[in-house]
Amino acid sequence: MRRVISFLGTATRETEYLYKGERYKGSVFQIAMRQFLDFDEMLVFVTDEARRQAYTVLESLNDPRIRDVCIPNGVDIKELWEIFDALVNNVEEKDQVIFDITHGLRSIPFLVFLAAAYLRSAKGIHLEKVLYGALELGKNGPAPVIDLSDFVLLLDWLTATDQFIELGNALALARLLERYESPSLSNLAKVVADISLSLRLLRPREANLAATSLPLALQGARKDLPPPFALLTENLSRSYGRFALPADADTKRQLICQLDMIHWYNKRGQVVHTLSLAREWVISLLCYHFELDPWDRDQRGEMEFLIGGGKQKDVNGTVIKESPYLRQWSSVPEGEQLRELWLKSPYKLAEVRNDVLHSGFRQNARSAQEIIDVANLIVQKIQSIAEGWGLIEGGDSQESIGNVQNLPRDSLQ
Repeated sequence: MRRVISFLGTATRETEYLYKGERYKGSVFQIAMRQFLDFDEMLVFVTDEARRQAYTVLESLNDPRIRDVCIPNGVDIKELWEIFDALVNNVEEKDQVIFDITHGLRSIPFLVFLAAAYLRSAKGIHLEKVLYGALELGKNGPAPVIDLSDFVLLLDWLTATDQFIELGNALALARLLERYESPSLSNLAKVVADISLSLRLLRPREANLAATSLPLALQGARKDLPPPFALLTENLSRSYGRFALPADADTKRQLICQLDMIHWYNKRGQVVHTLSLAREWVISLLCYHFELDPWDRDQRGEMEFLIGGGKQKDVNGTVIKESPYLRQWSSVPEGEQLRELWLKSPYKLAEVRNDVLHSGFRQNARSAQEIIDVANLIVQKIQSIAEGWGLIEGGDSQESIGNVQNLPRDSLQ
């Protein structure tokens, strides 16, 4: 159903309104809207006083589509909630809704914008317009009718921005950019979505390559950026641009960048991503030391065998397999720290990563809080090892080490 949600004050005044180049007259704005809008129902929210003094002009139209809804004056928070409830309870799921805030108390626009955002989320309404007949601008001519719908969409930008800042998920921002008919904004949306999706699906190399396109995409879209997004460009560049690496970047640069990603994930409470990348980072570190290809599955398997002890024995204790790199283990910087991180309490990186990825389907699985706690310890340990290897200096990560337990619980997803 196409519904108009409108408000009425106590006064009437013959006014001429200008809407899309045409003029419409009415003693209240609802009469003008009735001339230029098609609708199935117009709900006019009125206080008792407005019902007695002004609603009679609408009642005299004998239009069965127009219905009054009584609301309190809104003198305290309890009455404001009653108005809010009246708004949301008179709209059905999937309705097409036009809001009118021309008449009514000064608190009404605030409630309308919140109700519009709530109804879009809770009932899936399609918000067509938010109209305002600007009486005060019609002193020397017709009062212009202003469409304020873009400012309701600002709430979408706020939600998308919150997802980006708190969780590092920029897909909602990308979808908002795609609404604009601009090749440069479409290109920027694709770059942002590619980086964000790569990070969400733990594809560091894809994230590196996508991030190399970000500065050029931002520069190309600068003149077309919508105002809400323009304020985010510096934050976006700071958060994602740092992951830019060319395809031919050496292993050391990759390790430094992936360490930054580990901190980035952990600060945003993405514990599964933190543990998964931390586990792979340790193996890549050993590949770097022994000059192996960190993207080769067999060579990574050899390093996993090495850090796990480097020997395989049969039931009688006889060594049946030994890593060819075991005799060189003493040359590995921070070797004992690496083995402690991998095998010993409280870390047991390989085990806790498996515990998380197998969703706790095992005996004596760790609790969620235990996993959070050990993830923070693992990140700190990896930072220390990286410093020992000379990859970074103390505290030299772009993202500070953020402990998950310091984040709001509802952001731990």
